[in-house]
Amino acid sequence: MSQQDLELVRHMNRAFNKRRREWVECYTEDAELHVPPGWLDDRVFSGHGGLEEVADLWTQSVSEYRWDIEELLDAGDCVLGLCRFSSRMDSEGRWISPPLGAVFSMREGKVVRVCTYFSWSEARQAAGLEETGQSSPAS
Repeated sequence: MSQQDLELVRHMNRAFNKRRREWVECYTEDAELHVPPGWLDDRVFSGHGGLEEVADLWTQSVSEYRWDIEELLDAGDCVLGLCRFSSRMDSEGRWISPPLGAVFSMREGKVVRVCTYFSWSEARQAAGLEETGQSSPAS
């Protein structure tokens, strides 16, 4: 991966957090988003319409939300994002920030596939940065 790929993921994250549609333009037309195992019956969402659909599902039960990037890593053939999905149920509620790992695969300067995980350890393993059986203190 290149510095440009890391910057693309940062740009996409900023646009998503500002609710600007341009975040979708960071993906190829045929991009796939794989949600964490056990979250939804449909695990794979395809194309820009699928990306918008899963974003709506991800955010429909909260009043405020954002993806906070804790760390972005060049994992060779992909970008590993160690994030927190910060959200709250209503404007007066407290923020919760569970970990969320994302492995971004790129093609021609855009994201072609992203696989998400509810633990950083699983995301590290998927990106090839952690041996099976090792634990991460941040997971």
